[in-house]
Amino acid sequence: MSVTGIETVLTAGVEQFLEVCESRWPADQSRPRILTRAPGRIDCMGGMADFSGALALQIPTERCCYMAAGPRNDQKVYVESLGWNSDGTPAVGEWPLQSFYQSDGQLVTSEALVERFKNCSWVGHVAGVFLALLESGDIPHYAGGATLVFQSNIPPSAGVASSAAIQVVTAKTLVDLFEVDLDAQKLARACRMVNTAILGHEPGLVDHLTCLLGEADSLLQIRCQPDFVLGTLPLPKDVTIAGVDSGKRLEIYAQRYSDNRASSMIGRFLIERILKLSGAVGDPTGGYLANISPNDYVRRFRNELPIKLRGKHFLDYFGQPEELEITVQPNQIYKVRSRTEHHIYENDRTHRFMERLARARRTGERDALVEAGELMYASHWSYSQRCGMGSIETDVLVNSIRQRGAARGLYGAKVTGGGCGGTVAVLMADDPSARTALDEACSEYSDKTGQTASVLIGSSPGAMAFGHKYLD
Repeated sequence: MSVTGIETVLTAGVEQFLEVCESRWPADQSRPRILTRAPGRIDCMGGMADFSGALALQIPTERCCYMAAGPRNDQKVYVESLGWNSDGTPAVGEWPLQSFYQSDGQLVTSEALVERFKNCSWVGHVAGVFLALLESGDIPHYAGGATLVFQSNIPPSAGVASSAAIQVVTAKTLVDLFEVDLDAQKLARACRMVNTAILGHEPGLVDHLTCLLGEADSLLQIRCQPDFVLGTLPLPKDVTIAGVDSGKRLEIYAQRYSDNRASSMIGRFLIERILKLSGAVGDPTGGYLANISPNDYVRRFRNELPIKLRGKHFLDYFGQPEELEITVQPNQIYKVRSRTEHHIYENDRTHRFMERLARARRTGERDALVEAGELMYASHWSYSQRCGMGSIETDVLVNSIRQRGAARGLYGAKVTGGGCGGTVAVLMADDPSARTALDEACSEYSDKTGQTASVLIGSSPGAMAFGHKYLD
């Protein structure tokens, strides 16, 4: 999409949102003062290996979340989500600012906030950001309160950062409304606190940064050690990355993601023990699996790692190591070897993928795009076979795309994010022929599974580049 095209889409989206917002803004409050925006994101490569220190390549979507905000003087927070409910009606949350404080003036605990908003999950995302910014001291108080109205067209539960976008747009809105200057890293830190302490999710390193720092039609490169942004890689000419929402995500995806994370961390712990017992000087891992090359892994560690390990046996031998970031469960069986090597190989694949795209952009070589696509297929296979994070639906979808192949402009595809269904990322030509081929693949997928696939195509700037617009 050209710069002019992106600006046109952004302008149209802002105007449509403001038109709806105008009709819903509380009549007893002054008009909204600012507007902010945060996109979703597609995990192209490396996303599930973020906690192992891998390189992650992410692209912001055209789908986004808009938020309008204005100050209040009644010590309350009013939040309305336009069209949140399935019937299209808005959902509303309202609470006094004193909800963030205990009787002695101290901030409430995360547990208390969770309990208060347990029956309205989306409000937890918003209220959690309020609390996180108070806890960090980045915003000392919220004066007389705030009115927030937002609208998102990012599909929920599809692995494209719908929750992260709500958190990011809330954080950006609050710091802009209360005139606090915060960089992207601090904003991301506040949003991650919401994810872990309030929502009880696994820590993620890339979603919020992409929503904040992504650039249109470019891959944001994040070296997750822990979250070093290397810059952006513009896509080759006439190439795009689309997302296809499979319409199905396994309910057990969060548990499987957690089990994978735990198994790979046990693998890293055991590798560090092997190095220590061998008398090796220094730690080549630097605390991250991704720093081990595939050759070193096969030569030095693979055959030393157990295929499976019951938690009780680990605890009997090592106890609960303080440096291990997870609590080992005695009755859990950890599939150590396969989960560990996914992270090592995924980091290597991601670097090679980036090199192919850079070559294609520099030289126009179509073969480089085909090779990049093969790396995506290899990543998809590893999600399923090494990690058990695949699904029948995404396998059918990826196979339908692969059958049409590079000859029709579909270079590669893979399941994204935490897997177990959700969205498939597609590297493809940016032309009508390739879009027709993708539509055919989606139709075939629907015929075989009974699920409706939705194509997400187009990119846009992150929240920091959009900034905020004054509405007065």
